Parts: sequence; C-alpha cells; structure tokens
Amino acid sequence: MQKPNEIREHILAVEQTKKITGAMELISSTRMRQVMGHIEHNRRYFTDIRRTMKEILTSSQEISHPFLHERERRHCTYVVFSADKGFCGAHNNNVLNFALDRIREHPRECGLVTLGHTAESFFPAHGVMPDICMRGIVQDPTLDRAREVADELTSLYTRELTDEIRIIYTSFYGETKRQPTEVRLLPLLLPDYDDVRDAEQMDEIMYHPSAQTVFNQMVPQYVVGLMFGIMVQAYASEHFARMTAMRSATTNAKDMIDNLSTQYNLVRQSAITNELAEIADAAEILKGANEYGSGF
Repeated sequence: MQKPNEIREHILAVEQTKKITGAMELISSTRMRQVMGHIEHNRRYFTDIRRTMKEILTSSQEISHPFLHERERRHCTYVVFSADKGFCGAHNNNVLNFALDRIREHPRECGLVTLGHTAESFFPAHGVMPDICMRGIVQDPTLDRAREVADELTSLYTRELTDEIRIIYTSFYGETKRQPTEVRLLPLLLPDYDDVRDAEQMDEIMYHPSAQTVFNQMVPQYVVGLMFGIMVQAYASEHFARMTAMRSATTNAKDMIDNLSTQYNLVRQSAITNELAEIADAAEILKGANEYGSGF
C-alpha cells in the first residue's frame, strides 16, 4: 500500500496534468471556432463556382483546357494532410492508415506529397518515401498558403510528372464528417460534378466575353478554392479531435483525483488508527509497569 506522502504527490502530478489538458482543450476549441467562418464562406463560394463550371462543361459549345483531359493514368500523386502534433485521439492514425491502404491498393506507380509532420514521419516508417514534404502549412490555413500548395501541385500536372492528383484529408462536414476522405484535384472530370444540382443549360446563360474565357479564369480559382476548403476542414477536424481527446483526458484526470483522494483519506485514517492503537498499547504497558513497581 502506498504511503500518504506518495499518494499526495501522485494527486499533485495528476492535477498538473489536468491543468495542461484543460488548457489544450480551450486552445483547440478557440482555434476551431475561428476557422468555422472560413469553412462556411468557402462552402458557399465553392458551391456556386462548381455549379457554374458544370453549366459550362455541359453546354453545347466546345470548352477546352489542359486540366480537362483525362490521361492514361500511369502515375497518381497522393497528397496527404495530417496534423503537425499529436494528442488528438485517432485523428492522425485514421487518415494516415487510410492513405497507406489507398497507396498499396493501386499497383501503378504512385507519388506522395505530405503536409504535416506526422505524415512526414509515418510513411518512411512503413516503407513509403514522400516525394515532397511541405512544412508549416497545416497550422495556418490561409489563401496564400492554399495558393502555394495549389501552384506546386498544378506544376507537377502541367509538366506531366503525374497523370492524376488525389487529396486525402479528414472531412469536417457532410456524410463523411470527421472521417478520412479522398477527392480528385486534377484532372477536372464531369463525373466529379454529379452531386451539383440546378445546373442550367448554356443556351439560357450568356457569358462575357465568352464561356471559354470565363472558364479559363475560373479553373485556377477553383483549384485554389478546393485546396483552401480542404485545408480548413483538415485544420478544424484536427482541433475538434484534439478538443474531444483533451476533454476526455481532463474528465479522466478528475476521476483519478477523486479516487486518489479517497485512497489518501483511507490510508491517512488507517495511519491515525494505528497511531492511536500504538499510543493505547504504550499507555497500557506504562500502567502495568507502574503497578508492578508499586508492589515492592
């Protein structure tokens, strides 16, 4: 059985841990709330631009763009988003194992781009070496950073270093909420817009100066918008997972403190009882000794 001093030190250590997990929960909840506005605004913008792109693609006019041509898919590049840090439950393990399974499922040649320190260290440990490791991106999702990532990926595609680019991340809303998700970034194919509703026919809408010019302007913005939306979803999912994990850890710490406090009181009470018993025994011995001495 532990001594009272040992239990008291254990309680103090758990209380310090509880303070840390409580602070981490508060930080993650604050950061998640800050990015929620970006998610909603980006979703509205993205819904409108996808609807317009489908309207143009389904028109009777010929629309051409280098990103629209499906190539013979000999090489596919996977872009994997993970967190820079841990303490977020199964968030990192889920998305990284999902990505690893996807890479191993396809026998054709694959490339890998990682965003996040955990992804950068995970794949080499499993025999998959990243081609590009982009650092300092996932902890600060901004349009400039999204444009930086989009430019790097589109450069790979336009230089024909890859035939397809797919992104794996953790979704924050929809049917795949807080689950690993895979989307195609390039090429832009009409089946990718099957979920878009209310797309009008071209003969009912006029584009100036032409549909081709509008489409050429929209495609780069679409790619950047898609990348930014993925970045903020991955960021929000990470902090939601961390907030949940730290809340659970804080609750467990409280329960542990209660159990240790009960154990401490029992041990302390037992120690006091033993001390009283020892005092009583000593008093009896002294009393007996006095009586024995008075008999002479």
